[in-house]
Amino acid sequence: MFNGIRGVFIRVNDIEHATEKYLKIFGGKLTQRHKFDDLGFDTSVIEYENDTFIEIISPLNDASPVQKALDKFGEGVHLIAWNNNDPAQTVNELRAMSLQLINDPGEGNPITQQIFIHPKELNGMMALVSGTPTD
Repeated sequence: MFNGIRGVFIRVNDIEHATEKYLKIFGGKLTQRHKFDDLGFDTSVIEYENDTFIEIISPLNDASPVQKALDKFGEGVHLIAWNNNDPAQTVNELRAMSLQLINDPGEGNPITQQIFIHPKELNGMMALVSGTPTD
């Protein structure tokens, strides 16, 4: 079903400080800085030569889902993006486990957007199981 980790999303209060710290400690190349006003968060993407990344996310306002996660869980791992060769099959297998999925179009419908395992299933962390964060 899954064959590795593509990237890790880390929620923080101060994106500038965290971005500088992660680059200093772990290296990599800062490839993106972007504010998603419609989603309520700011991001820094640090990529590595092995085609993996760290994405640092910080809320833009108090209504942001990232702020709600910070309030509930504090800073830390927010989401892991998983690689798989067959997103439709993976989603079917997750449905068979009766896991709560976010953006699941339902059995028999095509997957047209990113699908996540709900944080309630994974101790407060989401998992991206189909699509890529930049889709």
